[in-house]
Amino acid sequence: MVDAQARSMIRRSMPWRRFALRSGLALLLVLGVGAYLADRFRFGIDDQVNRCLPPYRFFLIDRHDREIRRDGLFAFAALGMGRYFQDGQTIIKRAAGVPGDRVDVGLDQVRVNGEPVGQGLVLARTLQRAPTDFLRSERVPAGHFWMMGGSADSFDARYWGFLPEHRIIGRAYALW
Repeated sequence: MVDAQARSMIRRSMPWRRFALRSGLALLLVLGVGAYLADRFRFGIDDQVNRCLPPYRFFLIDRHDREIRRDGLFAFAALGMGRYFQDGQTIIKRAAGVPGDRVDVGLDQVRVNGEPVGQGLVLARTLQRAPTDFLRSERVPAGHFWMMGGSADSFDARYWGFLPEHRIIGRAYALW
């Protein structure tokens, strides 16, 4: 009689133990996947009145994809960009030029390898500088990139020059 009673109690408690084990494993899996996704991805929001990559305002940043490709969108950390961006602020621009490309910044147009990639120097006067201060014709050095926004009044490489590769945070995807 005691053995039958003990067996009955064991049978009733086994489903609970099995449920707890399975639930614990599922919870660990969900937390593990969540931690991976939280480490890999970030959201970026362009909160400027005049967006530099119109028409997009929201971006997904993949921090594990740092392989720079021409014309791809990439997030990077601002450093020494004066009144426009605070140091450490995340910025998203298009990689218009990669190492070895020829960049020509003129008064009316910016060209990379002879192809137009943007308009001239609209912000020069806002920066209280002569547009001729920003004219240049040079190659993108190794380990650097030429980053540009999509609007004429974007504060980008036209004004601050080449971006060192170590400041790249990851590839960005325009959401909406």
